[in-house]
Amino acid sequence: MSSLSFYIYILFIHYAHLNKLKLSTCPITISETEVLVLKAHHGDAIIIKTFDASGIPFNIVVDGGTAKTYDEVLKKELASLPTIDVLVLTHIDSDHIAGLIKFLKNPFFKPEKIKQYWINSSNIKFLVSGNSISYNQAKTFEEFLITKGELKDKWSEDIYLGKCPTLPLGISVEILSPTADVLDKLYEKWPDLSEEYSKKLKDVFISTIAVSQITKGTLEDLASVDFSPEKTIMGDLFNSSSIAFVLKVPDLAILLLGDSHPELIRNSMVFNGYSTDNKLKVDFVKVSHHGSLNNTLNDVLDMIDCDKFIISTNGGSSDNKHPDRETIARIVHHPERKKSGYASLREIYLNYSLKQVENKAGTLVDKDDFLNGNWRLIENVNIFKL
Repeated sequence: MSSLSFYIYILFIHYAHLNKLKLSTCPITISETEVLVLKAHHGDAIIIKTFDASGIPFNIVVDGGTAKTYDEVLKKELASLPTIDVLVLTHIDSDHIAGLIKFLKNPFFKPEKIKQYWINSSNIKFLVSGNSISYNQAKTFEEFLITKGELKDKWSEDIYLGKCPTLPLGISVEILSPTADVLDKLYEKWPDLSEEYSKKLKDVFISTIAVSQITKGTLEDLASVDFSPEKTIMGDLFNSSSIAFVLKVPDLAILLLGDSHPELIRNSMVFNGYSTDNKLKVDFVKVSHHGSLNNTLNDVLDMIDCDKFIISTNGGSSDNKHPDRETIARIVHHPERKKSGYASLREIYLNYSLKQVENKAGTLVDKDDFLNGNWRLIENVNIFKL
C-alpha cells in the first residue's frame, strides 16, 4: 500500500469512527404510544410507553397491582424500561400498592431509574427550607421510599384537581381527582387508614360460588335505573383520594380513572367546563374501580366522547367481585348514547378472558345483550394502541 493510499485509509477509518460516535449519541425516538394493562389479578398495573413532541421516549407506570402481580408480570416489564419518567400510585388500596412495595423491596431496585413520583401521602413532605424529609407514623410504602427512593426533587407536592405537573412538550395531564378538600380529610384520618391498609396487604382469594348477574335485568333496564353511589365522597376516602387524570400525548388521549368516586369525577368535569355539549374527547377510558357498580355514573359517561372502555380485573376478590352488570349496562346504554341512536360501535375490553372473570364475578352477559346497542365485548387484551 502506498503512503497516499494508507493516508486515505486512515482518514476513512477516522471518518467512520466519528460518524459512529455521532450516530450513537443521537437520541432514540419512537412514534407510537403503547398502553399495557397488565394482568394484575383484581388490581391495576398499567405501563404507558409514549413519547414527547420530539419523539423522545417517556414511560409512565400507574399502580403495581397485588403482591403477586410484581413476580408474575410487573417485574419483567419494569426491568425492560430504561427509565420510569413518572411513577403514579393512585391511592393506597392493596390491589394498587402491594406490587409497588415488592418493587421497592427488590434488592435490584434502582432509585435513579425513577424521575418523578405522583403519590399523595400525609407522611412524606419536603421542608421548603432544607433537604430533609419530615414524616410521621410512616407505614410500609412510605418507609421504603424514604430509605431507598432518593426522593429529593422527585416528589415535591400533592396531586389534585387544579394542579398542573411539569411534563415535556407534547405531553399534558388534566387532573380530575382527588380534590384538595378530600386530601385534607384523608390526611386527617391518615394514621387510621395506614393501619387499615397495612392489614389489607395480603391478597384474598375467592372461596364462594359465583352467582349469575343476568337475573339483575336487561342491560337497557339496568342503565335506566336511578342510581347514586353507596357511599358519599367523604364517606369513601380510599376511592375519593384516588388520582384520576386525562393523559394527552402526541398520538392519543386516555382517561385513567383509578378507583375514583364518580360524583367527584362528575363535579370535576363540570368544573373544568365539560358537559353534554362540550364533551371530553379521549381514545380510551380505563373504567373506575374495575367496573364496580358504585363507580360509574351515567352523568359522567354523558360528558365523555369515547368508544373504547377498558376494565382491569380478573373478576375480583372474596370481598369485592367486579365488574358489575350495571356498569356494562351504563357504558352501552347511557342516555347520550341512546340519544345518538348508537351511531358508533362501542367496545368494552377485558384484560382477562371472559371465562376467568365470570368464574369469580358470575355470568355478566348473554347473547341477547348484543342484539341492541351496537357494541361488542373483547376479552383478554393487554396492549392498547391506535
